[in-house]
Amino acid sequence: MHATTDQKLGPVLLAPGYTRWNARTYLFSAFITIGMLAFIAFIQPYLLNANLKVPADQQGRVLGLLGVSNEIISLLLVAPFGALSDKVGRRPVYALGFLWLAAGFFLYPLATTIPQLLGCALFFSVGVAAVGCMLATVLADIPAERSRGLFVGITGFCQGLGATLAVLVLGRVPQKLAAGGLDPMTAGRITLGVAAGLCILTAILCWLGLKPGRPGGEAERMPLRQVLATGLAAARTNPRIWFAYMLQFVSFADRIIIGTYFSARLQQTAIAHGQTVAQATAAATKPYVIANSAGLLCAIFFGIALDRMNRVTAGAVAMFVAGVGYIAGGFVGDPTSEWITLVAVLLGMGQICAILASQTVLGQEAPAEVRGAVFGLAGIFASLGILFTSSVGGWLYDVVDQGAPFFLIGGVNMIVMLFGLYLLRARPTL
Repeated sequence: MHATTDQKLGPVLLAPGYTRWNARTYLFSAFITIGMLAFIAFIQPYLLNANLKVPADQQGRVLGLLGVSNEIISLLLVAPFGALSDKVGRRPVYALGFLWLAAGFFLYPLATTIPQLLGCALFFSVGVAAVGCMLATVLADIPAERSRGLFVGITGFCQGLGATLAVLVLGRVPQKLAAGGLDPMTAGRITLGVAAGLCILTAILCWLGLKPGRPGGEAERMPLRQVLATGLAAARTNPRIWFAYMLQFVSFADRIIIGTYFSARLQQTAIAHGQTVAQATAAATKPYVIANSAGLLCAIFFGIALDRMNRVTAGAVAMFVAGVGYIAGGFVGDPTSEWITLVAVLLGMGQICAILASQTVLGQEAPAEVRGAVFGLAGIFASLGILFTSSVGGWLYDVVDQGAPFFLIGGVNMIVMLFGLYLLRARPTL
């Protein structure tokens, strides 16, 4: 197929050399990428209960260790995978990443000790770094400049839908298999095997559908030291960039609470109420899906609102909504009660609004000549949010109370909200 310079996917104008088939393949890959990353975070408590029999008062720290390990490996490998894709092309790196994830899904249920599980997580993280890097890199390649915002929005919707459906569908498979007479370990292995099969399928589609060859006109990658210096200098000049960095930190910290500790708390409570591990995992899918669905619906309306209101105001509102949700979640003694639905809605809305607000503020406030460094440092703040919540949140979950991580992140959300209100008072115009 010979690509033209004016191909479109619906209303999206594609960059020269890219076809509708390339764009469709990427959107499906984005759907699976975030779906698989959301699912592995959701299913880890199941493995701790069914395979390793980890006591409930130790699971928070184990989950935190897995989260920290994953993020450190991803941070270390994202830049090398990006450089590799500049040399050999996006297609082989993306396909290799999915094959690596598939191997990780096969290995995970074989772990019978915490060190073995950590080894599986570290192995899996290599694939996470590859697909995560390509998710962002190919997103920058495909759309023409005038359609970039629209394509980013479509991609974000596909990602959110992937996370929702992966947990909703795959999260219920162990219960279905257990109802058929399989033991929890076997049910878990088959479920993760299904996830591995989806990754293999996506790897094949990436190879067939993404644009082959090396990308042209690649910009020189900025060293980390320069990213830090330039990004911090921009924030010192414009405190609204600081606000966007803080939104990135908090929104990705929120993601760990929703994807890991929220799910673990729901599963442990259901088990304490007499449900099997498989039944508890299935029950935990409902609040998770509600949170993600609320985020998807809210993203549509909030995206429109961002073009009509002060972006700092929007970020402060997002922090308030999420903060109320987390604090309420900390107070809910029984996370399986009907009140958890309202909490889930607030969490999903707050997280997606914070992400959209941070990206919008960054896009508007970052000077064109240093935009790459500003966005690069924003990504580092996002990783720091994940590391903070995984480590501190896991300890609080076990040692203090299962609701403690919710209070912690709720408080951080409120602090960022107050900083946004200060900016609005000191510099009311955007």
